[in-house]
Amino acid sequence: MNLNDVDSVAIYPAIGIARIGNSKNEYFIGSTIPGQPAQDDSDFRDSEGKIKRQAAQFYIYGLDKNGKILGELNLDQTGVTIDWTVEIANKKASWYEFDMALDIPAANGKYDANGVSTPNGLPLQSPMRNREYQGATRKELMIEPSPQNISGKDVNGKDYQFNDGEINGKTVKLGEVRTDDAGRLLFLGGRGKSKSFNGSKLTTFANNQGWYDDTSDGPVNAKVCITDDNGSRELTAIGAWVVTAPPDFAVGVQASTTGYDLLRNIAAQVHPHCITDKPEFFRDIYPMLSHQTINQWVNAGILRDYGWGSGYDFDCDEIIRRAANPSDKNRPFRESILSSCRNPDYKTQQTQAWPPLYGDAMTTSSSNEDPRAWLAVTDLQYAHLEQWAKGNFDVVKPTGPLKWDDMTPEQQANGLTEAALEQTLGGPFHPGCEFTWPMRHAIMYANDLPFRIKRRDNAQENFGVAISPYIALAPGGPLDGSSPGDITKWMAVPWQSDTSSCLSAYSIFSGEYLPTFWPARVPNDVLTEDDFKVLQDPKASDDEKVEAFSVGQRKKWLRGFIYNDQGQFLNGTSIDARLKGINKFVKHWDKAGIVLQKPLDAEPDSSKELFPELVWVETGRQLKEEKDEVGTDKPDWMSVNPRTLR
Repeated sequence: MNLNDVDSVAIYPAIGIARIGNSKNEYFIGSTIPGQPAQDDSDFRDSEGKIKRQAAQFYIYGLDKNGKILGELNLDQTGVTIDWTVEIANKKASWYEFDMALDIPAANGKYDANGVSTPNGLPLQSPMRNREYQGATRKELMIEPSPQNISGKDVNGKDYQFNDGEINGKTVKLGEVRTDDAGRLLFLGGRGKSKSFNGSKLTTFANNQGWYDDTSDGPVNAKVCITDDNGSRELTAIGAWVVTAPPDFAVGVQASTTGYDLLRNIAAQVHPHCITDKPEFFRDIYPMLSHQTINQWVNAGILRDYGWGSGYDFDCDEIIRRAANPSDKNRPFRESILSSCRNPDYKTQQTQAWPPLYGDAMTTSSSNEDPRAWLAVTDLQYAHLEQWAKGNFDVVKPTGPLKWDDMTPEQQANGLTEAALEQTLGGPFHPGCEFTWPMRHAIMYANDLPFRIKRRDNAQENFGVAISPYIALAPGGPLDGSSPGDITKWMAVPWQSDTSSCLSAYSIFSGEYLPTFWPARVPNDVLTEDDFKVLQDPKASDDEKVEAFSVGQRKKWLRGFIYNDQGQFLNGTSIDARLKGINKFVKHWDKAGIVLQKPLDAEPDSSKELFPELVWVETGRQLKEEKDEVGTDKPDWMSVNPRTLR
């Protein structure tokens, strides 16, 4: 790349994802190439068993006067200097309560708390959290550390920490920045320390008054000085955003609709010229199907219905060949898949459609009439499925995993954004894992820059004593531009109370395993290390191995917190008992297992026909199951108000 050709510079990924971890010194870098999850030789834990933080890595790319991406700019190049600035905040305690997504009909009063149609109902009014703080004192609820400026190669983060933010006079550390050996930025977030700042107890999954956590978000900026034949010039980079999210407890397991799918859907609305009308099978269709199947490793119902050996095993070569064949002979097969997928127009309720996930309007009531009680794929995904069903699609044979040095500068830069976001969830939003419902609105993004969060220099933090759908979605409202902390403030506080409440099949009428919420990040049912050992044991019989692999043998990921080892609820079925498990997860979240891909060396040869070559196994679990009293029956969550406890 000739530096003389650089007209502007931009930071990639447009949105970077960091993740919580409590390892003292160790971390890993999040995914940088699409389709390739983050890697770590020690299974994402340090020698003490603590979970490593995921660093978000940011790059600078040069663009020519026509906006073409020319290549990366870093400090290995003579004549280039980079000065980074990062500003983050946590505003959860100062924001409004999460009751439900404010952009769905239920929030406008079309349905009551049980999802029953009430067309004359009143719009939802979500009150402020910690309402005893009024006026200027609400500023005490915002954790706003000083911005950090950093430059150079291999700069250690010990001198660049976000450690001077406070809530109610208590210091809260939100992370640090450092640089790598080429001067790229590394952002590391919090360490999973969630506490009450006033002695309050946990009471709910999302709106715990008097509590805080150390997630955060905010803008990433840079100034690049280039010295070339024309002298020295300073360019201000097109900025990015960083979000600190909870850990990924199922690395490489992706959702049917990822965060990248969600933002790609917005790009299709705002920048339709960027989207092709004719889908390509392995880019636009196969991921939706295969992601459903891959969730077999985190939910036993999905294993049963869409997993290994099932009629809808979308990792099966024969099924892939049929799905990728545009001939009329296979059209009935394709049409049957389309008819199985939930339509995102949400005109009717489709309880048995795909994906088998709860939706934004989930309630535990069997009388729920709201179509949004179940999740649909995005409009763009569904449009691709419709074209695919008709046979109107292309097939480009995959060439294998991408390699960084073989990618064009454009593939590298845009791939950084795709790789970061495809490891996040695009729904359901109740409220979510990494971010929630505001991210599906075009008003959140810069008009001429897909995937770039729109900035707001003068933050507005007070929209009245309660926030309604009208206020939330209005021009000039809280979605119309963001400042530090404005992405994560909509989320649950603390994140652990929500994560440990995200179960599957809350109501007995729905079956034992499905529907589910976010198994791709928060597993429900897992293949344990003990059962994995049986699968690899040459002395074990095929029957023993089949049993170890079976649906009924999968163990609850939250056993020891919410469940016992047999999948029964600990301490009976009361709300107080559930809260005991949530409190335990706040303290010991790092002792839960991480589900990771492992090769299965099955022996003898007969076993190799019975099981896949790669499996996902729960690793690193350190929590012992409790021996106290357990409930013997599945609880009837229909009697529990979902606003109190999911």
